[in-house]
Amino acid sequence: QRHAELKQKYGLQSLETLIVKLDGDLIDLQIRKERGEPVDLAIANKQDQKQRYERAMQELQTTLEQECRLSISTPHLLGLARVVPAPTAAVMVSDADIEQIGMAMAMQYERSQGWTPEDVSAQNLGFDVRSTSPDGRRRYIEVKARAGAGPVALTQNEWFKAKRLQDEYYLYVVLHAATQPALHRIQNPAAVLRPDQQVEVRFIVAMDDILAHAQAQ
Repeated sequence: QRHAELKQKYGLQSLETLIVKLDGDLIDLQIRKERGEPVDLAIANKQDQKQRYERAMQELQTTLEQECRLSISTPHLLGLARVVPAPTAAVMVSDADIEQIGMAMAMQYERSQGWTPEDVSAQNLGFDVRSTSPDGRRRYIEVKARAGAGPVALTQNEWFKAKRLQDEYYLYVVLHAATQPALHRIQNPAAVLRPDQQVEVRFIVAMDDILAHAQAQ
């Protein structure tokens, strides 16, 4: 009971304070959004943080209730369960060689079209390539490569940047990069693709959706 009171005082109250502060931040950001400021990413980050705090507070509250109901007794075995990893065949796994193939194909395609591509993948801008045409137009390109075929995952930053840049943003997907690389180009992916948002806040785009909206080269 004494331990539970300490957790109640310092744990739950701290989380409540953080959540109230985030509510205030979200109100301020919403006001700024109504004024036309580009704060969608900041709002999403704050909402995600608030949800994590709310889950932590709920878990702590449940733990406190359970701790206060503890009693000494002999445990009884009810059953056994074996937990194994979920199948990962369709999940993207980082592979530097495959990513390099994807980037090389994207850069080669841009040059073949008379554009000048610049690799900015190390800058975490929400896209990997900034490409400029002779007349000054820009393409902001996110490159995804798969060793075989399957869905691709976009981060929250990449998806919100796609929504912001619209027709200037391109998703270049290289499938079968390990054997016969094939480039698929999707302009304004946030407008035409319908991803499934995952728990870790990544946007999973199905291969069929990519092929259906890829532009002819």
